[in-house]
This record gives sequence, C-alpha cells and structure tokens, in this order.
Amino acid sequence: MESRLRVSAPVKTMTTDVVLLGHTGGAHSVAFHPDGRTLVSAGGVTARVWDLTTRQGVSVLTDEVHVSSVALSPTGHDLAVADADGVVSLWTIATGQITTLPTVTGDIRLVAFSPDGRTLATKERQVVRLWDVVTGENTVVSSLPDGYGEGLAFHPDGHTLAASGGRDTVQLVDLASGERTLLTGHSSGIHAVAFSPDGCLLASASADTTIRVWDVATGQTTGVLTPHGGYAVSVAFSPDGRVLASSSTDSTVRLWDPTTGQPTATLFGHAEFVNSVAFSPDGRTLASGSQDRTVRLWRLSSP
Repeated sequence: MESRLRVSAPVKTMTTDVVLLGHTGGAHSVAFHPDGRTLVSAGGVTARVWDLTTRQGVSVLTDEVHVSSVALSPTGHDLAVADADGVVSLWTIATGQITTLPTVTGDIRLVAFSPDGRTLATKERQVVRLWDVVTGENTVVSSLPDGYGEGLAFHPDGHTLAASGGRDTVQLVDLASGERTLLTGHSSGIHAVAFSPDGCLLASASADTTIRVWDVATGQTTGVLTPHGGYAVSVAFSPDGRVLASSSTDSTVRLWDPTTGQPTATLFGHAEFVNSVAFSPDGRTLASGSQDRTVRLWRLSSP
C-alpha cells in the first residue's frame, strides 16, 4: 500500500520587532514612497506619513469620516485619499496643499494611480472610474449590477486596468477600447489584485480562500494557492517579480514563489487581520498594516 505521507522542506518563519504605532483604527492601507525611506499608511480617520529612518510619524492628514484607501503617485509627490463619503482628495505632501475631486454618490473603496501619474482610478461598490488628476473630470469605465469585491490595479504599461468584476470574477479593462475580459475560476468575492512588474502575471485573492495566478496574455490560471487559515485580503509582487506576498484574516503574511506556487515564508506578529502589504522599492522590506492598529516592517534580506 502506498504511503500517504510526504516529506518536504519546512517553510521559514519570520518575526519582527519594528512596529509603527499611531493609528486609532485598523491600518488597512500601506504604500512605500519611491525614495524607500518614507511610508504612508491609512487607518481610522487618518492617513499618516512615516520617516522609516527614525520610525516616527512626520505628518498626519485627518478626515471627518473613515479613510478607506490611499495611493501614492509614481513620483511620490501626491497622495490620493478616499473616504467613506465618496470624497477623493489629492494631498501634496511637501506643501500640505489639498485638492478635492468632485464628490460621487458611492463609498469609494479603493484608489490607484496610473504608471504615468496622470490618471487616478477609483473603485466604488458597482462602479470603476478614471479621473484626470489635473482637470478633476471622471469617466465611468465599468458598471456592474453586482459589484462585490475590492480589487483594483493598473497594468505596468498603463493601458489595462484590473478590477473585481462581480461576485467571483476579475475583469481586465482595455482603457483604449473599453473592452472587458473576464477571468473566471474563483467561487467567491475578489478582495485584491496585483500585476507582476513585467505585466505578464496577475494575482487575485478571493474569499474562497484561494489566490489565483493568471497569465495575462491568455487569461488562463497558472497556479492556485491555498495559503492561510483564513482568506487572503491583499497581494503584492516584489519589484523583481520573484516573490508574491499575501496577507490574511488569520493574522499572518505569507511569501510565495509565484512560478512554482510554493510558500517560502510565513510572517508572524500581528494580532488581528492583516489588511495590506507593500514592498519597498528595493524589495528588501515588506510593510504590513493590520486591524490590530499597527504597521509592521519586515526585513526580507540584507543590504
């Protein structure tokens, strides 16, 4: 009788003692500045800018309602801040100037800058819009009767936008033609999407407890990861594309080889859901924001 037992190498475990404190609500969005020395996070009614050299907050933007998402422009000059009242503001960090885009009717859940920084995408429950950041004009690029899901990401070439496309699909929107391609395979809502740096792969995290890796050119699944004790709510590729990070409702972060689909490390330290992960520009540090109101920094490799 063939044995059911298998021997495999253990997955590395990691912990960190670098914790950024200050949020009074769950930290649900993190983003690195291009300089690699500055981090932005959102939680509760604030967006915070951190100096990673001193590990101290250097600036705080306070809203009257819940801040749902933040995104840094590619230059790091502006921070887009969306709140639960459907207001998107552009904060020029160096000067403190704030420009508010026209208010929409829906709760804006996600924001993302295009690679050239000229366009901002926003995700409401059922609507995806593109905004001209200079004129403030917006165009609806997708509207669905069932808009369950949270994913939103620009392709590195700026010509395609990935977003949750319904209860269990991912949509790829060609921004020139408006044509939509639906990626099917998940069996529940999509919580996050991320393109690899070369644009060849797309990762999607779902409430069905899986992460799927897709070949963007063919729309076919290349791997299915079943990562956590809960389900993944955030995914991010490292700058070289060799590592995929996912965060989960089970309070952990996991690192994966996106080519083989094998886990390479599990990161322990958060006490509640881990809502967001982001790699530093050099790929040596991973930031994570959690419902436990903390932001943690994980050193992945030596300089």
